[in-house]
Amino acid sequence: MDKSLPRAGSRARELRAYGWGLLFVAMVYLFLANGLALDLFEHSAHDSYTLQAMRWREGHIALAQDYDWLELAYYDGGIYVSFPPFPTVPMLLLTFLFGANTPSMLVNFLMLLGSYSVGFCMARRLRRGPTTAACMAAFWVAGCNLMEVSLYGGVWNMAQGMSFLLTMLAAYGAVRGTRAWRYAGPICIACAVGCRPFQAAYVPFVLLALYRAVRRERRAGVWDALVHMIPYVVVPALIAVAYGAYNYVRFDNVLEFGHNYLPEFVEAENGQFSLAYVGKNIRNILRLPYLSNGRLDFPRAYGFAFYLANPLFLIAAGRLIEGAWKRQLRAEDAVLAASAGVHFFLLLLHKSFGAWQFGTRYLIDLLPMLGLLALRGERRVRFWEGALMILGICFNAYGTILFHLT
Repeated sequence: MDKSLPRAGSRARELRAYGWGLLFVAMVYLFLANGLALDLFEHSAHDSYTLQAMRWREGHIALAQDYDWLELAYYDGGIYVSFPPFPTVPMLLLTFLFGANTPSMLVNFLMLLGSYSVGFCMARRLRRGPTTAACMAAFWVAGCNLMEVSLYGGVWNMAQGMSFLLTMLAAYGAVRGTRAWRYAGPICIACAVGCRPFQAAYVPFVLLALYRAVRRERRAGVWDALVHMIPYVVVPALIAVAYGAYNYVRFDNVLEFGHNYLPEFVEAENGQFSLAYVGKNIRNILRLPYLSNGRLDFPRAYGFAFYLANPLFLIAAGRLIEGAWKRQLRAEDAVLAASAGVHFFLLLLHKSFGAWQFGTRYLIDLLPMLGLLALRGERRVRFWEGALMILGICFNAYGTILFHLT
C-alpha cells in the first residue's frame, strides 16, 4: 500500500485540514475583494478572451472593432487579441450561459481555489501530513502575487491565473504517475503554454517524469520506453499544431501570438525581447520597499523585490542549496531547477516586465514548479520557512489593499 495516500481512518482529518485551508484562502480573497469594493460576479471590461470567444461564435477570428483600452494587435488590416488563445476556450463555453457578460472575476477566484486544491493534493502525494499540506498549499496561492492577480478579471489576470492552475496540474501529473495522469500532465502543460508561452520551459521536466513513469511500469529499456511515450504526447502535439495554425492565420507566423504587433513593441528600438533589457529588469526587481509618510510603500511599476512579494523563491532556493550540499538532488530536481532558471532569464528579456503592477507578477509563472521543487526535498517545515509563509501572506494582503487604494 502506498503510504503517501491516506488510510480510510484518516480521511476525515484530511478533509478537515483541506477544508480549513480552502476556507482560509477564500476568506482572504473575499476580505480583499470587499475592501476594494469589487463585485465577484462582475464582467471585466478588460476581458479580451470573452470578446474573442464571441467573435469565434460568429465565425470570425479578427475583432469587429477597435477597443482603445485593450492591448490589441494590428496586422494587415485586422485587429486581434494579442494574447495566446487557450483561455478563450473555457470562456467560449461560459458565453453560452452568460453571453458577453461572463463573470471574469469569479472565474479567477475559482481558479485560485483550484490551484490551492491541486497544491494540497501534491503535498499529500509527497508525504506531507494533512495540516502541513493545507498550510503549504494556502501559502502557495495566498503568499504570492497570485492573490492580487486573481482579484481582477482582465486578460492579463486570467492568463496568469489559468496558466498557474494548468502548470500546477502538470506538476501534479508528474508526481502522480498513474496512466490517466500520464495523459493529463502533458496536455495540461500544453494548455498552459497557450496561456503563457514561456511555460514551455517545463516541457523537459514533464517529459522526463513521463519517461520515468513509463519505464517503471513496463520495466523497459530506453528505446522501448521512448516508443511507448508516443501515445501520451499525441494530444499535446496536436494542441501545439493548433496554436501554430491559429498564429499563422492571424500573423503569417506559427510562433507569433500577437504581442510583437502591439504599438508599444512595434515602436521599440529593441523590440519586445532583448538582452538590452536584462540589466534594467534586474535592477527593478531588486528594489526594496520604502517608508512614505510613516507607512511601508513600494514602487508601482516594473516590479520590486521579487523575493518579498513571492517568498517561495527563497524557500525553493534554500532547499535546492541544501539538497546540493547534502548531495541529495535527483535528475528531476536538476531539470526543474534548470528549467526555472531558463524561465527566469527569458522573462528578464521582456521590455516592460509587467509595467504597472504590485510585486513582480510575471514571476508567479515560476511558482508552481518551484513549489514542487521545494516539496521534493526535506519534509519538515523549518521555523524560518514557516515565518516566511506567514509574512508572505500578510505582505501580499497589505500590499494589495495599499496598491489599489492609494
